[in-house]
Amino acid sequence: MSFTLYYAHAPVISYWHFELEMAESAVQDSNATDTGLTPAEKLMKMHAEDHHAYVEEIPDEDASAAPSAPTTTTDTPAAAADAPMSAKSAGKQPVREEQSTAGASKSRLDTASEEAFPALGGPKTQGAGSAQSTWSKKPAAVAKATNGTNGVANSQAPPSKSSRSAPSQAGMPMPSSTSAALGGSMQLPGRHKEAVTLPKEMMTPRNQLKKPIAEILRDISKRSKATITSREAPSGLVLEGTGPTDAVRIALKEAANQLCQDQKIKVPIPSSVRGRIVGKQGATIQAISKRTGAKINISKQEAAAIIEDDDMDATVDVMIEGDPFAVQMAKQDIEKIVSEHTSTVNSKLKHVPAEYYPFLAAQQNARMAALREQHGQGLKMQIPQYHTWNRQAPPETPADRQPITFAPQADLPISLSGDREAVAQARAEIDRQIQEMQRQYTLEQMAMERNRHQFVVGDMGSSLQDFLADTGCSVILPPGHDDSEMITIVGPPERIQDAMDKIYDLAAQMQSANADVGRQFASAPRGAQAHIRDMTRYLQQRQALAELERTHNARIVPDSTGNWQIYAPDQKSAMKARTDVMNLVSGHPPARFQPVDVDPFYHGHLREQAASHVRDTHGVRVVVPDERGEPVLLVYEGHSPSSEYQIPRKQPSAQETQTFQQALEEAQQYILNMMNGHQEIVERDLEAPAKFHDKIRRHVDRHHQGLPEGQIPVQVNYGGQQRGQPRQAQAPNVNLRGPQDFVDALNESLLAFIQQEHQDELERGFTLTFDYPQKHANHLIGQRGSKINKLREEFDVDIQVDDGKCRIKGPEAKANACKKHILDMLKKLEDEANHQLNIPQQYHRDLIGAGGHQIRRLQERYDVRIDFPRNKQGDDDASEVADRRSQQPANVVIVKGPSRGADQCRDELLSLLQYLKDNSHSETVSVAQGQLPSLIGSGGKEMESLRLETGASIDVPNSRDAAGPNGRVDIKLKGSKEAVQAAKKIILARSKEFDDSITRNLDIDRRHHRILIGTQGATLRQIVTQAGGPDEPRQYNRMVRFPKTEAEGNSIRVEGQRAVVEQICAAMEALVKQQESQKNDTLDVAQDKHRLLIGKGGEARRQLEQRFKVQINIPRQGESGPVRIAGQPEDVEQAKAHILEMTKEQAGETMQIPRSCHHSIANNGQFFRNLRNNHQVTVDHAGQRPPPKAAAPTPNRAAGGAAPLITDDPEESAGSHHWEMHDLHGPSEEGEIPWVLSGPSPEAIAAARSKLEKALQEAQKQDTMGFMILPDPRAHRHIIGQGGSVINRIRKQSGANIQVPKDQTQGEAIQIIGNKEGVEAAREAILEVLRNAQ
Repeated sequence: MSFTLYYAHAPVISYWHFELEMAESAVQDSNATDTGLTPAEKLMKMHAEDHHAYVEEIPDEDASAAPSAPTTTTDTPAAAADAPMSAKSAGKQPVREEQSTAGASKSRLDTASEEAFPALGGPKTQGAGSAQSTWSKKPAAVAKATNGTNGVANSQAPPSKSSRSAPSQAGMPMPSSTSAALGGSMQLPGRHKEAVTLPKEMMTPRNQLKKPIAEILRDISKRSKATITSREAPSGLVLEGTGPTDAVRIALKEAANQLCQDQKIKVPIPSSVRGRIVGKQGATIQAISKRTGAKINISKQEAAAIIEDDDMDATVDVMIEGDPFAVQMAKQDIEKIVSEHTSTVNSKLKHVPAEYYPFLAAQQNARMAALREQHGQGLKMQIPQYHTWNRQAPPETPADRQPITFAPQADLPISLSGDREAVAQARAEIDRQIQEMQRQYTLEQMAMERNRHQFVVGDMGSSLQDFLADTGCSVILPPGHDDSEMITIVGPPERIQDAMDKIYDLAAQMQSANADVGRQFASAPRGAQAHIRDMTRYLQQRQALAELERTHNARIVPDSTGNWQIYAPDQKSAMKARTDVMNLVSGHPPARFQPVDVDPFYHGHLREQAASHVRDTHGVRVVVPDERGEPVLLVYEGHSPSSEYQIPRKQPSAQETQTFQQALEEAQQYILNMMNGHQEIVERDLEAPAKFHDKIRRHVDRHHQGLPEGQIPVQVNYGGQQRGQPRQAQAPNVNLRGPQDFVDALNESLLAFIQQEHQDELERGFTLTFDYPQKHANHLIGQRGSKINKLREEFDVDIQVDDGKCRIKGPEAKANACKKHILDMLKKLEDEANHQLNIPQQYHRDLIGAGGHQIRRLQERYDVRIDFPRNKQGDDDASEVADRRSQQPANVVIVKGPSRGADQCRDELLSLLQYLKDNSHSETVSVAQGQLPSLIGSGGKEMESLRLETGASIDVPNSRDAAGPNGRVDIKLKGSKEAVQAAKKIILARSKEFDDSITRNLDIDRRHHRILIGTQGATLRQIVTQAGGPDEPRQYNRMVRFPKTEAEGNSIRVEGQRAVVEQICAAMEALVKQQESQKNDTLDVAQDKHRLLIGKGGEARRQLEQRFKVQINIPRQGESGPVRIAGQPEDVEQAKAHILEMTKEQAGETMQIPRSCHHSIANNGQFFRNLRNNHQVTVDHAGQRPPPKAAAPTPNRAAGGAAPLITDDPEESAGSHHWEMHDLHGPSEEGEIPWVLSGPSPEAIAAARSKLEKALQEAQKQDTMGFMILPDPRAHRHIIGQGGSVINRIRKQSGANIQVPKDQTQGEAIQIIGNKEGVEAAREAILEVLRNAQ
C-alpha cells in the first residue's frame, strides 16, 4: 500500500511521499472471505491447526506500550468482527473476548486513531478523539499516516485517493504500522513492523554521509531493540523496522534524522501575535523549540519593532530550522497559536486611490451597505472624507473624458476592523468596486473664483454625500495653501456635466458685499496697507474674524489692499457681517499697534514665556510671526484677563489712545532690553555627517536641559532643515544660531562630540557577550522595549538579549560602561523579592489613590513595582503585561523589587490597609435640609471644625440636592468607630436643637441697637449667656443677627431653641423699654478737663459707663459743647455728681525750674508719670514751650582723636589714657520755666513739690560729664572689681555715676557724671586702681 501527502508553504511547494509496506501474507489475503474472517484470523487459524501453537494469556510488554484507541468502523469490518471463528481460535483470544464483552466500540484497532498512532503536531481534522503527540520528546520523529490501515478493511477508496483526501493538519506525513495483528484481536510479541519512504530530494547526498547507509542502520539496530533495514524504491529510500512498537518508531525516527538534511522554512505570522508566539520572557517559543527539537528564531530587527496596529497585512517572519519532523511540528504549533489569536484583525487599505472614497462611503452604495448589515458589529469600516487634496494633486484631465487611473495615497488609508472573515470580504468587495470604477470613471476640471469654492462643498456649502446623490460625481477642491482655482470633478463621463451645472448653481446662490477698510486708515503712520496687514494678523490670531463668520454664517476674505470681500447665503446676512466688520476695524486704529523688529532667534522665547509676562504686566498682546521677515506685533488689550477680553468695536477716545501708547512703549522697551542683554546673534556651520544627526540631536537636547533657568537655547538646524519639517536627504552639516557666547559654547561641545563619534565609528565592531539570566530579560527590555532602547541611546551601543546571553556591540569604553550598568541592574534584580498580598478589592481604590498618586509615591520611594489586579476587558489585549495582570486574582496585589524595598513597601501597604480597615466604619445621620448651611458654616468653617474635633470624614450633601419626603437629607460619616460615634453624637445634638429651634423677629428702632450690642458686644453676650445660649462670639452672633444697613430695616432676627430665644427676646425688650424710659441730661465741662473723662484709650469713659450704667457722649477734640449723659434718672444724677467732682478746680502751685535742668528732671517724661500715678498730680508749664533737648555730649575720641598707646611699661600704661570733661548745663539754656502742679488736695501738691525740689537738687549737682578712654580695654575688669565691688566703692566715695562700657572694643569711653569735684575724684580713684593692678 502506498500513498502521497502534500503540504504547501509559500514561496516553495513541496511534497513528501511515504510508502508503507506490509507483510506479504497480509497483503495477499487483504480481502475477507465469505466466512467473514480477516487475513490475520485466517493466518492464526492456520497456525493453530497446522502447528498447534499456543499463545499464553499474558499481556505482551512491548505490545501493551502502545495505547489503544476508539475504533472507527465501517460495514465491512463490522461484518468481519461478527464472523464465526473456530473453537481453537476463539479459545486463544481471551483478551479479545473481554473487550467484546466490555464494549463493541473497542473491539477493533483503528489505525487512523491519533491516540493509537500519535502524529507529530496538532490534532487531525478527522480524528474525533485525537490527542497530542507523545513522540515530540524523543530524539527523532516518525509519524503515522492518518488514513493508513492494515489492509483495506477500513477504507473503501483506493489508498492514494484516501491519503490525498484527508491530509494531516500541518501537511506532515506520518508512518503507518504493519502489525500482523488486525482489529486489535491479536498481536504477536516483538513482531511489530513499520516502514517509511524518504524522498530523495530530502535526503543528504550519500557522499556527505559519515558512514554508508547500511552501516548507519546496523549501528541503530545494535543500540535498539528494533531491526532497521532499507531497500531502494522509485520514490526514495524505504526504511523498514521490526520489533517492539516503541523501539521501531524511535529507531525509524533516528534513522530519518541521520539520513535526511536539515530543513529551514520561513513562516509569516501577523505582527500582532508576535508577543503570543514569544511568550512571557520567551517561555512559549522556548517550549515549542524544546518539545520539537527545532530551532526557532525571530530576527532581531523584527523583535525590536513595536507594532502598534493589528494590521492583517503586517507580518513578521519566523524562521524554523531542524530535521523535517521537528520543523513541521514547530510550524504546526505556531500556526495553532496564530489561529487562536487572530479571530479579529485590523487592516489598512493603502492601495485604494482617495478619489474613490466618496463613492465607497456613499449611502447609495448598496453592496457596501449590505456588507455592513450582514456583519453588523463584527465589521467596522472607516473611510476618510476626501473633498480637498493636500499633498497629491489630482492628475491632468484626460482627452475625451476617457477613464483614468488615480495614484493611491498611503498616508490616507481605509481602516477595516472586526472579524477576520468579515474584513476579508470587505477588502474583496472594495477591490471589486475599485476595479469597476477604474474602468468607468474619469475626471474633469473647471475654473471657479477661489472665494466661492467654500460654497460648493464644505461647512458653508453642500455636503459631499448630497452632491454625490444629486450628480453621481465627487468634487475635489484645492487646499488653502495652493493658489489654484481649478475644481476637479470625478465620476462617470455622462454625469460630469450635471456636476458642473450643480457647482455653478451652488456658487451663484451666495451674495457678496465689499468692505473698504483701508479708507479709515489712509493717514496711518506706516501706511494703510501695513496697518491692515498688522490688524489682519492680530484679528486672525484672536479668532475675531472666525467668530463673525460663525455669527452670520458668512465668509470674510481679508485683503492687504483693504478691499475685504464678504460672502453670505443672503444679502441681509452679508450686510450685517459688513457692518460688524467695519465696527471691528474702527476699534483697532494704528495707535493700538506697535511693530517691533525682533531677531527670529527670540521668537520661540517670546511665544512661550515673555508673551504671557508682557500681557499680564503691560496689558499688551504679543503676536509672534510664524515666518521670518515679519516683525513682532504688539497690540494693546488692557489689563483684564486674556480669556475675558472683549474685542473692541468702537473708536477709542483720545485719553484711551494715550494709554495705548504708554503701555506699548513700556512693552517695547521690555522686549528691547531682553535682546540687548545678549551678545550679537551669529550663525555658525560645522561639518557633521548626516548619520550622526540623530545622536547630535540627543546631545543638543541634553545640553539644553542643563542650561540655567531663563537662558534661551541656541537654535540648531540639521542639514539645512528646520525641526518639524519632513526629512529629506540632509546635507552633512549642522547650523547653530544664537548669541555668540552661547553658540561658541555649544559649538565647542559639538566638535568634541563629533570627534568622539568618529573615533567610536572605528570601534563599532567591538562586541561584549556575557551571561544574563533569561528570567530577567523582560526587566532589561522593558514594556514595548522602552528600557533597552533607553540604554541604547544613553550608551550609544547595540544591545541584544537572547537565550540567556546579552551581547553589546559598540565602542569598547561605552560597551564596558553599558555592561557595568546592566550588571548593576542585574545585581539588584537578583536581590529581588516578590510579595503577594491578599487585599480585599474594596480597599484597592483608596490604596491606589486619586490618579494613582499613592501607588506612584510608594513605587518611587521604595524603587519597586506594585501591580493591582486589572478588570478583564471584553477585547483581546495583545500586551503581555496586560494579559498577565488580567489573570491576576482579584484580591492579590503583587509587590516586586529589591528585597529591602519590597519588604518595606509591603509593610507600609499592610499598615495602610489596617488603617483603612480601622477607619472604614461608616454611618449616616438624618438632618433637616434647612440645617445644612448652619452645619457647614461660612466657608465651611463649622464643618472643618467638626472634622478636626472628631477626626471623622463627613460628607455633607449639597443644599440644592433633593430632600426626602420628610424634608430631610443624610450626612455620611466615615472613619474609626470612635470618631464616627463622636461626630454622630454632635450632629444629632445639633439636629435636635435645630428641630426644636424657632425664629423670631424683633422690630426695635435702630437707635437702640448699639445699646443692645454694648461695648465690644458685651451686652449682647451677657443677654445670650444669661438665657442659656452659647458663650462663643461666632455662635451667639449667628443666633442674634442685627441688620447691617438701614435698607435692611430695624428687624433683629433671633434663632435658636425655643426657651433660649424667648428669654433673649424678653431681655432685649426689657432693655429697650428701659432705654425708652431713661433720662438725657447735659453737663458743662471745661474742654481741658475732657481728657480726665476719656482716659487713655477711652478707658476712663468705659469705667464710668459700666459703673453708673449710663451712656456718656463727650465732644471730639476741637469741638465745643456739653457732655451728654443718658440713662435712668437716678443713674444720670449719680454720674453727673461724680463727673463734677472729677472736674472741679484742683489746688495748684507753681515752681520755677532752671531751663537747663528741665530735661534732667523730666527724664523723658518719667517724672511726670510718677507724679500722676502716685499723687494724681499733673504738671503743665503755663503755656510755655519746654526748652529743646540738648544733644548728649560725646568724647572727642569718637570723632577721630588720637588713642593712647599701649606700652610695655606698667606705670606709663597706667598714666596713659584719654580724658575730657563736658559741662551739662551749657550757657545756651538760660532762664527758668514754670512747673504748675495741680492735684486733688494740698497734701498731694505738697508731696509732689517735695519730690520736685529733691530732683532739682540732684540735677544741679550733676553738671559735669567726663569721658575716660584707656589704652587697653581689658583693664576695665579691674575698675569693676569682683561683683562690682570696686566701682560701687568709687561711686560712693565720689558721689558720681560711673558707667563702664560692656563692649571691650578699643576706644570705648568710661562715662562719669556728677559735679565737677566728684567727677575729678572718680577719675583719680580709677587711675589709682589701675596703678595698683599692675
